[in-house]
Amino acid sequence: MHKSWGNAIEFDEAAERMGVDVMRWMYASARPDDNILFGWHAADEARRGLLVLWNVYAFFVTYARLAAWTPASGVPDVADRPPLDRWILSRSAAVAAQVEIRLRDFDAVAATRIIDAYIDDLSTWYLRLSRRRMSRAGGADRDAAFATLHEALVALARTIAPILPFVSDAMYRNLVATVDPAAPDSIHLTRWPAAELAPLRDVALEEAMAVARKAVDLSRTLRGQAGLKVRQPLARLWLALPGRRLAELDALMELVRAEANVKDVELIGDESELVDRGVKVLLPRVGKRLGARIPEVMAAARAGRFEIHPDGTVTIAGETLAPDEVEIQATPRPGTAVAHDDGLVAVIDTTLTPELRAEGDARELTRAVQDLRKEAELDLDARIVLWVDGLAVEVEPFLGPVAADTLADEIRHEVPPAGIPAAAVRLESGEVRIALRTTNVGGATR
Repeated sequence: MHKSWGNAIEFDEAAERMGVDVMRWMYASARPDDNILFGWHAADEARRGLLVLWNVYAFFVTYARLAAWTPASGVPDVADRPPLDRWILSRSAAVAAQVEIRLRDFDAVAATRIIDAYIDDLSTWYLRLSRRRMSRAGGADRDAAFATLHEALVALARTIAPILPFVSDAMYRNLVATVDPAAPDSIHLTRWPAAELAPLRDVALEEAMAVARKAVDLSRTLRGQAGLKVRQPLARLWLALPGRRLAELDALMELVRAEANVKDVELIGDESELVDRGVKVLLPRVGKRLGARIPEVMAAARAGRFEIHPDGTVTIAGETLAPDEVEIQATPRPGTAVAHDDGLVAVIDTTLTPELRAEGDARELTRAVQDLRKEAELDLDARIVLWVDGLAVEVEPFLGPVAADTLADEIRHEVPPAGIPAAAVRLESGEVRIALRTTNVGGATR
């Protein structure tokens, strides 16, 4: 940048418009041997990444205040918390240790990438799976979720403090200094957290969670291929990990079940019982060796008279063919879809019963009501009366979760009153019209 060219940005102007932490992040995440793309658009990109962290922090503060939760109100032992909580705390410990190593090597680029990956884990996996626990649940599970997110945010703030000194200090002062008189006034007076967090590390749980996340991703890929919506419940998901077994994965099956939106998850040894296997003989590789026996071998392969061995070889019509002489084909059985990724096999049941379709409509209805709440700019804890006109009878048994998720004290199956904005929602069972109105504590609508 040059003043004479007119493309220089004064520091004071950049600090005011970009924010100094955004500027620091841009420099820290840029490779020293490359040109630094410094400018207003580059700053916007950096800011968007940091806003993800700030939104997680803002969510915690908002819901902790609504629930009147503080660190003094209930912090269950880490060992007693759900696997999801123990996983994110293990990730916190890993990130603190890894970032320390990178910063001691003056490798700020690698440190920012580790932090970026962790922020994504915290936002798109942990918080997304824990929102209901903090916004709707109560008791020990809610306290565990609040305590875990609080601890994860504090650990992250201490880890990013050398790179983002102002954002981290603002988070720390609100999360720690204001509620703990014995705590240092500033995050920059605290010690590096790696040693303190080390006992929380659980490598086996992190490996199992990586498999669980991959299973969910595969299930969504299969849904897309089969034209099935994410909100549509399915009957079953089968998972196979041939040749290995992660004991910690069993504890994550409920999480996979909920996130994949299936009624049941079953771990199996391999997918052989769920697919039809075929063998294609590669003629260019076996022609000279088999000679006159080729017609007999080909006929046996087409008829399914073969045996596949664990080492990849195949016996057909008395001849044993090497793994590179055949191509083993797996065809999903009717009503299923199969996907593979790095040794993990996922199979979903694509058959939809009337009950599953009705429950899918209820999920879509919940989404539409939540959108209507946002349009009306209702408070997060506002209770409502909900009108639903034209709903199919088969969907009514699934309205309990709709009421719970949307904070509806009452669901009325009638035309919305005049003067209340209504919205049309298209469901599999037909179009319905919905409207809502908030209620007072005493139950009167307003």
